Amino acid sequence: MSSSPNLTLHDWSCLRTELRWIYDHAPQEKSRHLVTDHRTGNWAWYLRKGEVRIETSRGPVIAKAGQWLLLPGERHRQDFSDDASLISINFLCQWPTGENIIHHPEAVVIQGKNHPRLEKTAVRLARLVKRHFPVPHHIYARQSADYPLFLQFQRSLFDWLEAWFQARIATGSMAARHTGDERVVRAARVLDEAPLQGGFPAASLPASAGVGIVQLNRLFRLQLKLTPLQYWERRRLELARLCLEASEIPLKELAANLGFRSDSHFAAWFKRHIHTSPGRYRDQNSRAVPGT
Repeated sequence: MSSSPNLTLHDWSCLRTELRWIYDHAPQEKSRHLVTDHRTGNWAWYLRKGEVRIETSRGPVIAKAGQWLLLPGERHRQDFSDDASLISINFLCQWPTGENIIHHPEAVVIQGKNHPRLEKTAVRLARLVKRHFPVPHHIYARQSADYPLFLQFQRSLFDWLEAWFQARIATGSMAARHTGDERVVRAARVLDEAPLQGGFPAASLPASAGVGIVQLNRLFRLQLKLTPLQYWERRRLELARLCLEASEIPLKELAANLGFRSDSHFAAWFKRHIHTSPGRYRDQNSRAVPGT
C-alpha cells in the first residue's frame, strides 16, 4: 500500500487547495460528453441513488448508489439512470508547479461503505455552501465572502480533503512528492496569487525568487517546460475556459477580470490559443449545472 511522503510543514503549505463547486442533487442532464482536464481540477462524485456509466478510452466504468466515482482526465461520455442523484465536487489540490497531489488519469471507483467519513464530510461541505450561497452557482471560488466565512469553507474543505486523501492512499494511489526548485516554487506562488486584472507581475518575480529574470526563465523552462509568462498565460486561459463553460459572465467583464484592455483583445488572444472565438467556445462547452 502506498503512503504519504514526509515533507516539511512549509512544503505542505505550498499546496494550492480550492473548492470550485459542490452540489447535492440530481444531475440536470442525463447524458452528455464532457472534458475533465485534471490541470484545472479534480472531479469526485458520490452516487446517492441510481447509477452512472461513463465511456472512457480504457473502456466503460459504472458507479452505483453508495459508490464514489473519480472522473478520468479526458473527454468521456456520461449516462445517468433516470433516478440518479449525487454529490458532485470539483476541487484543486495541486503543487505550485501544477502537479496534482494524486495523479490518476483513469477513472476510479471507491466503495463508500469502506470510507464513511468521505460522505459525511462531503455532506457537511455541501450544506455549508448551500446555506451561504443558496442560489446555485457554477464557480463558487468566484463568490465573495469575508475572512471568517472563508475560514469556515477552508476548514470544511480540508476535512473532506483529508478523508479523500486517506481513501486514495488506502486504495493504492501514490501521492506525488513535490521536489521542485524552491526558487521556481516561490515565483509560481506569486504568479498564482497575483490579481489577473493587474497584468503579468514582472517587477516582483525576480525578488520573490532571488535570481534575475534571465535565470528565472531558464529555471522555469528546465523544471516546467515553459516560461513564467507562459505560466501566467496558462493561468489566464484556464480561468477563461472555466468561466465560459460554467457561467454567463459577459465577455467584456470577463476580459477586464483577466487583465485585457478590451473584449476584442481578449477574443483575439483566446482564438490564438484555442482556435475558436470565446462565444463559440461557450456555445459548444457550456453546462447548465456544474459537474453534470
